[in-house]
Amino acid sequence: MSRVRRVTAGFLALALVLTVVAIIGCGRSSGGKVLKIGVVGPETGGSAQLGQAQHRAIQIACDEVNAGRLAGEWKLEAYFEDDEGNPTKSASVTNKLLQERKVHVLIGAINSSCTLADIVHTQRAGIPQITAGSTGASITEQGNKWIFRTAVNDELQAEALIAYAKDTLGIKKISTLTAADDYGQSGANLLKASAEKSGLELVAAATYNGGDKDFKPQLLSMKEKGTEGIFMWGIYTEAALIAKQARLLDINCQLFGASGMASTKLIELGGDAVQGMILTQSFLPESDQQRAKDFVDKYRQKHNENPIPHAAQAYDTVYILADAVKRCDSTAPEALRDAIAKTSGLQLVTGSPKFNKKGDDVGKRVLITRIDSGAFTLVKAIVVGE
Repeated sequence: MSRVRRVTAGFLALALVLTVVAIIGCGRSSGGKVLKIGVVGPETGGSAQLGQAQHRAIQIACDEVNAGRLAGEWKLEAYFEDDEGNPTKSASVTNKLLQERKVHVLIGAINSSCTLADIVHTQRAGIPQITAGSTGASITEQGNKWIFRTAVNDELQAEALIAYAKDTLGIKKISTLTAADDYGQSGANLLKASAEKSGLELVAAATYNGGDKDFKPQLLSMKEKGTEGIFMWGIYTEAALIAKQARLLDINCQLFGASGMASTKLIELGGDAVQGMILTQSFLPESDQQRAKDFVDKYRQKHNENPIPHAAQAYDTVYILADAVKRCDSTAPEALRDAIAKTSGLQLVTGSPKFNKKGDDVGKRVLITRIDSGAFTLVKAIVVGE
């Protein structure tokens, strides 16, 4: 055999060996214990900051769990999809994660209307889903055994806000200005029910569509009717505009909002107009708890900003999944679902998670917060019960 042929044969043999090693290596990787987590949220669009915060926190948590082997022999792999805050797109990317990525569990979505679209598909597929951002009460009112929530149910937020308005601020006449989507209308109905139960007078109940710019007609009507408090239920983009226009119209009543708009973007966009606004949240970066401090430090070091509640809830959700898969030692849907449902004893950033029969986390606190000097400050903490 000539020297050229011998060299060629040698290269071919080496290539064959490397190919076999690669194939074996891939086989070992795919045969390991891996929990595939699909993540759906808005990384672009009007609520992008919420979805981006969720993405960042989930990646931080997955890296920590894997590095510390906190899920035992299991490795966590997260696959992210942008739903743009659109229910149709959200359902589409959920299907993609289920069919193409073969995910074992879904974290999503942020917008309640998107989560309502997604649960149709995860329920049909028999795959557990946890929303770390959607608070619409109807999400866990449908008897769906596959859905869990680590965000605070809107019903609890509405009751907390109304009680604070009446008992602490002495407000008697209120108005609601809510988004026309599932999230906004869920909040509107809950606020109305809570106001009636508390004896507050609802003098006006107005709605708006996402992307609206002019809220003056609704605000002027509320001013004429003597409202003392305006309760908003939507996301930060419209909330900032509403606050600015209310001040331009010399409406000096108290403004209220729920966790869906509790973002630093609200303060950035609203400026002086949102100072003094009262909102419900589940987390503040100024927490005195060590677990929360550690999370804030890691998030701030990596992204040069403080985490928002959606980030903290998403971070905790990963640790709930890591604990569940470690305990059940399986990705079988029913085993994983049952392990999530039995979560207990964890001390996480937003509390000690515990799920009721509906799938709501009743182990965290509702925080009444106020925007003061360009930051959220704690006013009152309420322990969530069964």
